[in-house]
Amino acid sequence: MHLNWTETATASPAKAEPHPRWASRHNNPNRQGGPLTLSALNAADTVVYAATATSDGIDGVEGARRTVAQFRRHRQQLGAPDTLTEAGIVVGGVKGTIMSRAAVASLEELRATGLFLEPLTPDRAVVQKVRISGEWYGLYRKSFRVLDAYTAIAKKVLR
Repeated sequence: MHLNWTETATASPAKAEPHPRWASRHNNPNRQGGPLTLSALNAADTVVYAATATSDGIDGVEGARRTVAQFRRHRQQLGAPDTLTEAGIVVGGVKGTIMSRAAVASLEELRATGLFLEPLTPDRAVVQKVRISGEWYGLYRKSFRVLDAYTAIAKKVLR
């Protein structure tokens, strides 16, 4: 019987150790850079990072940028061409009201990367509601500001 890390931890907490593959990623089973990500990077010519105006959004971008940097180092070690371009960081779900200090600080930190793409993508309740139903939010008038923001960003990023 094969036990994953969670089952091992539940069965015997004193002996629980993460899977060796996870241990090499700072004991984080939610690591980036798995087979799907690496396949996408191999097929891509451009990377757009998605973030929220939170510390989690910053951490996500930093982790993704580390993954891209490691991908590039491996390509160089193999002597393979590195044609991947970082197009920028898209920040979504931004509140249209007065932002918290944490959100403002997060946006400033993301801007400081030099990869910040504008406009910010606004938070609209209708987007979440129609996604749950499997519909496209672009069909609804209340989500036009979101659609307009993504359209403007696409014009900057797509070649």
